[in-house]
Amino acid sequence: MPSNSKLAFAWLFITLIFIGALGYQLTVRDQSPIETNILALLPENRQDPIAQEAFDQVANSMSDKVIFLIGGQDKQALLAASEQFSTELATVGLFSNVTGRISQNVQQAWGELYFPKRFQLLTPEQQARLQHTPELQNQQVLQALYNPFSGVTGNELRSDPFLLFRDFLSQLTKQSGNFQLTNGFLTTDYQGKDYILITADLSDSAYSLSLQRQLPALTTLENSIRQQYKVDVLHTGVIFYAAHGTESAKSEISTIGLGSLLGVIILLLAVYRSPLPIALALLSISCGLLSAFVLTVAIFGKVHLFSLVFGASLIGVSIDYAFHFLTDRLAAGKKWNAQQGLQHIFAAITLGLITSLIGYLGMLIAPFPGLQQLSLFSAIGLTAAYATVVCWYPILARKPSQQRGTLPFMHTMTAWLNLWQKPVIRMAFPSIIFIVALMGMYHADYNDDIRQLQALPTDLKQQEATIKAITGVSSSQQMLLVKADDEQNLLNLLQQVTQQLDTYQKQGALGGYQSISQYLPSENTQRDNFALVKQLYQQQGDALTQQLKLNAPVTLEQTFTPLTIDDFLASPVADPLRFMWLGKLQGMQSAIIMLSDVHQPKIIQQFATQHLNISYLDKADEVSLLFGEYRVRVTELLIGATLAIWALLAWRYGMKKGFLLILPPVIAGCVGIAVTTITGVPLNLFNLLALILILGIGIDYTLFFAEQDHAIDANAERNSESVSTHSTLLAISLSAATTLLSFGLLALSATQAIHSFGITVLTGIIVAWLLAPLSMSVKSMSVHDKQTNNTRHNEANE
Repeated sequence: MPSNSKLAFAWLFITLIFIGALGYQLTVRDQSPIETNILALLPENRQDPIAQEAFDQVANSMSDKVIFLIGGQDKQALLAASEQFSTELATVGLFSNVTGRISQNVQQAWGELYFPKRFQLLTPEQQARLQHTPELQNQQVLQALYNPFSGVTGNELRSDPFLLFRDFLSQLTKQSGNFQLTNGFLTTDYQGKDYILITADLSDSAYSLSLQRQLPALTTLENSIRQQYKVDVLHTGVIFYAAHGTESAKSEISTIGLGSLLGVIILLLAVYRSPLPIALALLSISCGLLSAFVLTVAIFGKVHLFSLVFGASLIGVSIDYAFHFLTDRLAAGKKWNAQQGLQHIFAAITLGLITSLIGYLGMLIAPFPGLQQLSLFSAIGLTAAYATVVCWYPILARKPSQQRGTLPFMHTMTAWLNLWQKPVIRMAFPSIIFIVALMGMYHADYNDDIRQLQALPTDLKQQEATIKAITGVSSSQQMLLVKADDEQNLLNLLQQVTQQLDTYQKQGALGGYQSISQYLPSENTQRDNFALVKQLYQQQGDALTQQLKLNAPVTLEQTFTPLTIDDFLASPVADPLRFMWLGKLQGMQSAIIMLSDVHQPKIIQQFATQHLNISYLDKADEVSLLFGEYRVRVTELLIGATLAIWALLAWRYGMKKGFLLILPPVIAGCVGIAVTTITGVPLNLFNLLALILILGIGIDYTLFFAEQDHAIDANAERNSESVSTHSTLLAISLSAATTLLSFGLLALSATQAIHSFGITVLTGIIVAWLLAPLSMSVKSMSVHDKQTNNTRHNEANE
């Protein structure tokens, strides 16, 4: 091993680099190094890049939108409130574009796009009528003319004698939602109130922390409008959920991080009664978190808040190595030798680090960026804390402790160790715990729903549900991905799919859908429509001329020119729909059909599987399915890691001793799962990650006792008093206490997945600590009793 000074300077140099890198990441970089987008935790669809592109398009389109509804019974006050609100929205610093009153240009865009092509645009009802009973169209014209509320003008009659175009436009309006244009605003009524729709586009990502900081200004504006005009103001959008998630994560980081830190400080003061151990412990924690943060950002580009929530829990784990060093120093009293103290614990903490890394780094196989970050963050943090103890502690803690050489809680620890000398306790206690745990695990229930990752506030969910009921617009991200060789084949296929979706809608399998083909028929359909209209003019033109007593005959002189997808996408009409046309991806023209209120997803899935170029996409279900698959993989990883650690222990300690070392954390993991099940919390992938933690930490506890056995055997012939089982038990107890403080506080999380994780770790660590003495032989405990008596005799003589 290199000299302490060389190791110390090497680690100091690395730490200074990390400090400089942290400063760069926080101040010089254009973007914040902290990621708040919950979607960044999820894996991409590597099997189908087109499906991933479809999801990205929809996610980006929806995340950038915010919907507002202003509601009230006084129409004048409602109009004034909507006018003022839409004007002042542009001043809050959140939005790049606000759509309140619909401009004349936007209204004219519909006519400019469709009117020149009016003779090839028909509704399904018109198609059927013109094909089978074209004479009925004449009756439709006469009814409209004699209806005083129809609004037929002379110009309309001259440009469209059979009044076909107005029905097509009316169909488009119905497809756009429940709204109608009143005084320039999109207006609807619901439960006795009128509502006006206002939409806005965010100026940055919904997950931008700087943008989320502007939300209080929006809240102030909404409250002002409510009070001034006595109206309701509702809103929904991804940014509100993202801001809630950010605040929840920050709160939990504060609770967990500060709670753990305060707990550590109180424990250190109670046991060591000196500022030096506190400073050294905080140094280990700081180096661990610093290194983990900097390297995670360097590798991933950003570190997710979700990783930081778990990373805050590292405080309780990274200090383990420090406790063993500091407890040995306290026990040695004036006889303390820093280098010998490090050598005494070096094998144990090194093996402990290796076994922990086996568990943590194994999570890198999962394709979830969130889990990979958590794995790397934890592994780096523990390694840095280990390096701090090994490189700096022997220098910084060279002087002996000024406190007593005897340890606190000696009588309690002696009683506990003596209890474990009894064969009945060594056999019955672990067996009973294990049997009870198996009984609890029998009722285990797994829930892999990805939605557990984020706790949704009731107020936001209620507002979203109300807006959905009023507008008929859903924020669902369930969709059909449709692909074809070229644009026209794609439009043809989209029309075929929508015809089937109409059937499913009538059957109640889904509430509705939205497709580009509803706004743009394929060229074949347009050509067929034009032929029907041309036939209508030829067969019914003279009759209509006579019925209306027109001076000029009704004839069709226009030639067919198709309305193309390029024409449609270039128009402002396509602005809210453009995201559904993906264009050419992987050599295929692709588009998506948005589904809403899917009540029977299996029917839609079955329909999609029958067609090679149609896929049913539901990101939440897809990732939930992946969660289930990787829960099985992590289970296999956990079994493999357990066997690998057992092999490592058997190589050093022998097969039987290795089994006694691995048994306590295995039983502890079973208890963690059993207690979580008994509390009624569904299990998920994160509970298995908790088992990896329990395995790694629990092995640390048994390893230190096993190394104590080795030390006692080595010093037994010299009757050395330098070896103290009490110091090991005290260090393990302090370690368990801080781990319970850190990970146990996760059980307070409002997010179910984290809450469940916390319960599993909390109970598992308690059991791992209780069973840790099982790894010590009765012989070693007897030798220890003799040493303890000698120590007491020497103290009495002094």
